[in-house]
Amino acid sequence: MNEAPLTAAEQKEIRAMLLDLIAKGFPEQALDEARKKAVLQLRRLKAESAGPAKATK
Repeated sequence: MNEAPLTAAEQKEIRAMLLDLIAKGFPEQALDEARKKAVLQLRRLKAESAGPAKATK
């Protein structure tokens, strides 16, 4: 999986998701885990959408 830094748009999307969770009363202890899972899912989706040619690089 690609460990490249997230783009500003991707960071903004994750930040918005976390702020929404905070507004809904999501437990503070679970926010970091939710952030990590969101980043991993975003990277996985990017790798899948890159196709087999880019994934092998």
